[in-house]
Amino acid sequence: MISVLIPTFNTDVSPLVDFLLRHHDFSSFKMEIIIWDDASNITSLGQWDSEIISFFRSPVNMGRSMTRELLAEKAKYPYLLFLDADVFPVSTLFLAKFLQHASEDSVLVGGIKYENEEPESNRYFRWFYGKAREEISVENRLKKPYNHFMTGNFLVPKSIFLQFPLHDIITNYGHEDTLLGYKFQQAGIPIKHIDNPVFHLGLEENEVFFAKSKEAVSSLWRLKQLGFTIPSKLTSGYNLLERMNLVTFCAVFYPVFESRLLKNYIFLGNIFSLFFFDLTRLLYFCTLSLKRGK
Repeated sequence: MISVLIPTFNTDVSPLVDFLLRHHDFSSFKMEIIIWDDASNITSLGQWDSEIISFFRSPVNMGRSMTRELLAEKAKYPYLLFLDADVFPVSTLFLAKFLQHASEDSVLVGGIKYENEEPESNRYFRWFYGKAREEISVENRLKKPYNHFMTGNFLVPKSIFLQFPLHDIITNYGHEDTLLGYKFQQAGIPIKHIDNPVFHLGLEENEVFFAKSKEAVSSLWRLKQLGFTIPSKLTSGYNLLERMNLVTFCAVFYPVFESRLLKNYIFLGNIFSLFFFDLTRLLYFCTLSLKRGK
């Protein structure tokens, strides 16, 4: 028995829902699909004549963490399968694979893939990053299971998920998965990775993705201020600069990277360097430390 939970914002989930309905073996297991729209600006989110589908809408934007918690509270089955609205399963056996490996005491992560065809230049930024950093084989994910936890495609027992509310900690975009994986690790809850990916289809335009990346850096800085010692390359780099008394010096260079490098190259889709992207985020992290205090 499984509750498929889909938080959505300005995304038509019809293709995903139609896939789940087509490939649900009603004779093998019970399933419900719950969709929660977080105050979208669009109205065409699909219409389904199915008793196993429920649809809810927030009157104001609640944020991703709160929306997931609202979905979990509505679920009636013991296993929760969270799927982002802009994903699409790779395998027609997608649901069966999750149920095959489900257990009452662990979390399952299916993985993320990106299509091989390169998108148009104004969306290349997001695709390139996803292929390089998020599309990870199950073999490599298993080496560091907590580091590779992602909320876009995972199955968790309801009894476990409800133990870890995040809405009062993560209020903006970014690092919900980082914090939740950290909490699972601290609580000794195993995260198991399987080869059951979904395609991530929602590629933001370059400027939008960079803006979201900045918001994610801000969320990570908030976690640091709250005392969460979450391992990440970004916080490790910042801690090194802090020990060397270079934070203020490095923060000076952030406006240069943002105005020249990003506008002249990344936003135009001409070049994309993971090194410079990581460096830019690190410099922004330094800038936040000066603006908000250490």
